Amino acid sequence: MNTGPRNAAVAALQQVVAQAYAWKSPPSRRLRLFADVPPAHRPAVFLHEGGDESYAWQSGIVPRRTIEVKIFVYIDAKHHRTIGAAQLNDIMDALDRALAPSGADRALGRNTLAGTQYMARITGRPVKVPGDLDGDGLLIVPVSIELP
Repeated sequence: MNTGPRNAAVAALQQVVAQAYAWKSPPSRRLRLFADVPPAHRPAVFLHEGGDESYAWQSGIVPRRTIEVKIFVYIDAKHHRTIGAAQLNDIMDALDRALAPSGADRALGRNTLAGTQYMARITGRPVKVPGDLDGDGLLIVPVSIELP
């Protein structure tokens, strides 16, 4: 199977997310229902590719293509000593660090996912549900990836 730029971009993002935090389940590109992820397998992370995709035409014949990927994180906050919001903040901080420009990307001012893409960054508004009421915490982080 020939891997095009979209799949290469999401695979590179998957690798970055895998190294960002101590997940109990490795990142999956197939979103699962919360009820199908046992508390023992959390924090679990999924990349959901059901978002928007856009084309911006500037000069030339190649458009700037942007795909939207949402990072879904499920945590277990059932224990009375667990503060779900604090764990979600730690995860969000880890994702911020993982997607910050580093190495050669620092000079460019953008994260290129190890040179595979033009830029990947968190955009929009993350959704945080700390699980205070039912113990099921959720984080949804929107990421835009601009293809080269």
